This record gives sequence, C-alpha cells and structure tokens, in this order.
Amino acid sequence: MKRPNPTFLTKAEGIKTSRKKRTLIIILAIMVITFVIVFISSIASYQDTYRLMYPGLIGAATSTTTAYSAYQRPVHTTTETTTQVTTTATTTIPHAVLAATPTPTLSPEDTGRSQNNYPEPFTEDRNFSFNPPAIQSATYQERAVYLEELKESVRTYQKTHSDLRICFEFISLPNGERIGIDELEPVVPSGAMAIPFSIVYYDKIAGITGPLSEIVTFDSKFKGSRSSSYIAKNYGYGKQFYMRTILNYAVSKNDSIALNYLVENLGGTGPAIERVNKISSYIKYDQPVIYKNFQGKEFRSPGMTSCYDMGNYLSYIYRVFKNTPQVNQRLVNDLASNEIGSPLKAAFPPDTRILHVLGRNTSRGAYLECAIVDYKEPIAVVIYVESGNSDRAGTAIATIGSYTQKYIEKCYGGQV
Repeated sequence: MKRPNPTFLTKAEGIKTSRKKRTLIIILAIMVITFVIVFISSIASYQDTYRLMYPGLIGAATSTTTAYSAYQRPVHTTTETTTQVTTTATTTIPHAVLAATPTPTLSPEDTGRSQNNYPEPFTEDRNFSFNPPAIQSATYQERAVYLEELKESVRTYQKTHSDLRICFEFISLPNGERIGIDELEPVVPSGAMAIPFSIVYYDKIAGITGPLSEIVTFDSKFKGSRSSSYIAKNYGYGKQFYMRTILNYAVSKNDSIALNYLVENLGGTGPAIERVNKISSYIKYDQPVIYKNFQGKEFRSPGMTSCYDMGNYLSYIYRVFKNTPQVNQRLVNDLASNEIGSPLKAAFPPDTRILHVLGRNTSRGAYLECAIVDYKEPIAVVIYVESGNSDRAGTAIATIGSYTQKYIEKCYGGQV
C-alpha cells in the first residue's frame, strides 16, 4: 500500500489552519463593527432620555434667552419699611427684575464665524475670604425670639401672597442655627444644580490643579441649551476650553452647556447624583416626585431638589472652606463673582458680599436663589419662588431677604 506524501499532508493542514484563522478574523471584525454601531446608537438614545428627564441639565438654567438688568429699588407709598432705612411717608420696597428684553442668540453652527479654537488661559480672581464676625449683642434667649419673629414674617408673607409658591431656608453658618418654611417641598433647581455638582468635582480632585487643565471641546453633544448658554451665544463648535473655565461658566455665568460638560466629567448624571446624595438627599434629583405648582397643577417629575438640600450644600461649602480652603477656594471665588445679579442685593447694605447662584426656569415660573451672605455673620439663605411674573418673583425674594437682614441686625444691636 502506497503511503501518503508527508509534504502534501503538511500543506493541506496549513491550508485548513489558514482558512480557520481567516474565518475567525472575519467573524471578530463583524462583531466589533456591530458592537460599535449598537454602542453609538444607545448613547444617542440615552442622551434623548436625559433631555426628557432632566430639563434642568439638558436645556438649562433658564428656558429663554434674556438679558438681566440691574436690580432696582422703585419708590412706593407705604407706611412700612422693608429695608434698612428710616420710615417716612415714602420708603423703598426691595425689588428685583429677573427677566427683561430677550437678546438675539447666535447659532453655534454658523460656519461664517471666525474664532480661535485654542483654549484661552483662565485668570483666577483674588481669593475670597470671609470678614471677621461682628460682636453679637443679643442674648441666646433674645436671639431665639428674633428667629421666631423671622419665621412668622416669612409665613405671613407666604399667606398674603397665596398666588406665589414660596419655600425658604435660613442657616447661621458659624453655629448651625436654622429654620425653614416648606423647606422640604420639591423645587425646580435649574442652574442652581451647579452648586452640588461643583462641590463633588472639587472634592474629587481635592486641591490638585492638574485636572483643571483638561481640555473640553464644544460640540453638538448637548443640543437645546443654546438659549441659556454663554458658550453657545459667543462661540461656534470646535472651540476648546480648559476645565477650570467650564467650572467657572457653570457657576458664575449660569451656563447650561458648561454644567452639562461638568456632569459628563463626573461620569454622567447617575454617578454625579450618587456623589451629591452623600452630602444631602432628602429629595433625590434622579427620582420622580409629585408636587403642585403655583397654579395648583399636579406634576410628577424627576430633576427636583429642596431648599433643605440646597441649604446643606451651602453649609458644606462653608465648612470645607473653613477647614481646608485649598479644596474649594476656586468654587468660593466663582460664587463671589457671579455675573447674574442677586435679588438679595436689594435687601442688604450695598457693600454686603453675596456668594450665590440664581436658578431660573422661566417656562415653569421657577426661581431659586441660593446664597451665602457675608454679613455681620456668614449666613446661608435659600429662597424659592414660583410665579407667572418674574418681576413679582424677584420682589418676593428681595422682601424675604430683607426679613433675614432685619433678624441679623437685631442680633447685633443695629437699627431696624
């Protein structure tokens, strides 16, 4: 019997092995391509889901493009003063304008615009530091009485303005004293969510400056935010920013696109909220809650918080700043240099420094002022107002702020 040629068998075996390898490579290539297509499609669909679930992040701090005018103190005839002035026949009522004439919005897709896409260096403001506290003249018993008077003043205003939805939280930051009016009720935070998200970012880097030099490129990823974004108004797609600039814009310019890039840097809404909840989470931002708006209409919606939670975030900022200022000094600087004027400016003396973010959602008539006021003692003031009229909302915030100013003034022996 003739034996098979060993050379032929070796060649046949090699051909068989080559075919197996080629087939395996083709199958792997098809699987990789399929995975990439499915992944891209899922990301796109998930972005749409976020847009629907969290209008405060995807679409922004305010639903209309508005130029915010300086806050005014119009003169009205009354017999009661609500600011630190002497009562006469005419006195000044705290007043603030929250919305004015819309300004035109440039399109980021305008290919005719000329711009330098390289990131511009960020210049830090002078580091903020709190003033030394004044000497308190009131006893603890007197202070407790004054605090109850403050609470009653806010309740009275709330009752006499039943067409507004008002929530309030006050905290004395040095001693933790606090009161609230409907502070546990759901509120629409909008751009004010820049506060807790910035907190967890700075906690994450813990004073290390390297991550602040990371580059973010403005693209079409977060559509629908242009009407409330400084970035979208002034730059076209392709513009690059350092992460430090993004953090500043999210807080000081109430920029919704910057806020979205901040959340993305934290790993997305889910991981970001998980970190925020460790600080305060009476109302969890990613879970739907039921509430009635100022018109009595019932809503079930995620993307909500409470004045109690926002007060805890402000207290956390102050506590970390006093103990380890290198961690959140930049966040404190940004709050102090906020370019969106505060309605509380009408309630406190002109030289009072107010560190704040004003969350605005004009389509839902929601305005949330979150402020640390560096007054005779540093205090946290959180005031939420829902109204169909932005001017009335601003006046309500300023008036309730004036009650807070009177309370502090009494504690330190000033004239009220």
